[in-house]
Amino acid sequence: MTDTIAKLLRTAFVAGLALVGMIMAAILLASTAVALAIVYVVAKLRGKPFVANTYWKRSQTRWGFGGTAEGAAAAAPARATSGYANRMKRSDIVDVEVREVMPPPTR
Repeated sequence: MTDTIAKLLRTAFVAGLALVGMIMAAILLASTAVALAIVYVVAKLRGKPFVANTYWKRSQTRWGFGGTAEGAAAAAPARATSGYANRMKRSDIVDVEVREVMPPPTR
């Protein structure tokens, strides 16, 4: 009898955890939909089309993570490349030296 009650409580806990996870996922989906709707409305007010692929490429190249130099120039022609993006795209870094810093011995 005790084993049955323990299994029932464990099952209820896992079901409750799954329910909380589904609620969190629904909140994430709803907030993403609201954010996309805001971006779409702002793009319409500016008179520009909202294309998710172009937006994704522009946001990735802005932080220096994706695309090529041509893609970065096409995504943001009026923007100068940031120092961080320049450091990320350097190809002349070939070796990194790591030093282990030891604390002074205690007496």
